[in-house]
Amino acid sequence: MTVQLAFIGAGGIASVHLDNLESNERADVVAVCDIDDERATAAAETHGAAAFTDHREMYAEADFDAVVVGIPPFAHEDQERLAVEHGADLFVEKPLALDSETVRENAAAVAESDRLAQVGHMVRYVDLVQRATELVGERTVALVDGHWWCGIPGDADHWWRKKDLSGGQVVEQATHTYDAVRYFAGDVESVSAVGGEEVHDEELDFEDSTSASMRHETGAISHVSATSTSARFSHGISLTGEGFSLELDIGADTLVGTVDGEEVAFEGDGDPYDTEMRAFVEAVETRDESLLRSPYEDARKTFETTLAVERALETGESQRVAE
Repeated sequence: MTVQLAFIGAGGIASVHLDNLESNERADVVAVCDIDDERATAAAETHGAAAFTDHREMYAEADFDAVVVGIPPFAHEDQERLAVEHGADLFVEKPLALDSETVRENAAAVAESDRLAQVGHMVRYVDLVQRATELVGERTVALVDGHWWCGIPGDADHWWRKKDLSGGQVVEQATHTYDAVRYFAGDVESVSAVGGEEVHDEELDFEDSTSASMRHETGAISHVSATSTSARFSHGISLTGEGFSLELDIGADTLVGTVDGEEVAFEGDGDPYDTEMRAFVEAVETRDESLLRSPYEDARKTFETTLAVERALETGESQRVAE
């Protein structure tokens, strides 16, 4: 079986997936939809696919097994719900939307169907994250510290710089770190946060630096810092707990630490974007849900965590994470 894929969105991260799929013999891209006609046509021609500028028209006219939704957060409407109603499996890039209502409606539609739904939290497919998961095993995690430090993406008019379009850095970008923290420490119970606008107060209409502290239902505590003021990209996670201390430099793909008194050193390899898409394609083909490390409902909890961080930034008070 060759999995037939349709794409909604052909730019940004969607273009990364489209490029990777050129070498995936288990999948064919048969339809590409983008509001930019030239971009949709160019991507479709590369894959020998049909081009559309309206996703509803694509659902009505094209035949496919699964849909990849790779669009900005403000553009999410009914794309996901229509996918499962169409009988298609679903891969959705983060963040899932800008508001809880849209995401909950999509989650309910997925739950009521027999469709597979994966979210692009690609950090879960990073080699060193999987190695750390193996090393930690059933041990108790006490503290997780994560960070996402970078500059501002895009030009002056880019949607990322407007909170009502992107959700801000926590929701749109640092969600990768919050998701990785949840992956190790479990669901978040409550969060407090502070933020500042010391460098990019004219370029951004949201905080250029944030710091959040969280308590998890497992009893673990965690911290995540994010900034768009860094002169270089840095993404990492530190884990401590029962008999272990691990440092994951996700940007450099290295893992060092100590487990039961023995030193650990590991270097990762491979492209997590390619790995997660290959896992999704295989899951669609085999119906093996275990291949999906970030199912939609689990990803919804990461999304709700980032919204709780935003409420804490706005109110200055600790916030519960919505269930």
